[in-house]
Amino acid sequence: MIHTRPLMEAEIDLAAAVLGEAFHDYPWTRWTVDRRDHVARITELQRLALAHFGLPYGLPFVTTVDREIRSVALWFNSDRRTPPEVFDALADRFAELEGDRAEASAAAEAEHHGWRPTEPHLYLATMGTTPEYQGRGLGARTLAPGLQLADAAGLKACLETSSEANVRFYSQLGFEVVRHWRVADGAGPDLYLMQREPQPMN
Repeated sequence: MIHTRPLMEAEIDLAAAVLGEAFHDYPWTRWTVDRRDHVARITELQRLALAHFGLPYGLPFVTTVDREIRSVALWFNSDRRTPPEVFDALADRFAELEGDRAEASAAAEAEHHGWRPTEPHLYLATMGTTPEYQGRGLGARTLAPGLQLADAAGLKACLETSSEANVRFYSQLGFEVVRHWRVADGAGPDLYLMQREPQPMN
């Protein structure tokens, strides 16, 4: 049985583990997170993000298969911003987890800071599916509640990705690339900035 619903607080660790697996060989995280204990570092970064940003201020959804979480998506509404002090309190821990890539991570983040729409919008902060369940439609299903919210409210949706395969996937959901370049003057991963206009409700 497959079911999509909001993430519950007791499931944060399980959801973070899914994202850790999903991003184990992702170009962006390879560039921004220390390769030593790579998956464990990503998993903890995702756990902190879900616990301190996602549940309190965002819109996290999961898709379960036979009651096991297999896909996770985290949206944020631009009208509900995370207080800066929340980020500040975790900055040192994030840098510690990024390890020898912390400086590269900060520089990469600075490159695309401020690109999102100025009008109200939904931002997809993270989305991942357990590798063995990829290609089965779970990702689109997990994203559906956020896209439905955007359409109902007449909001743009936006995201960043570093994978051409992801660009193709998101394009099927109505997203378009609005900018593309390679981070660190070409030394780093590709970065695609994508937006989706609100769609008419059926």
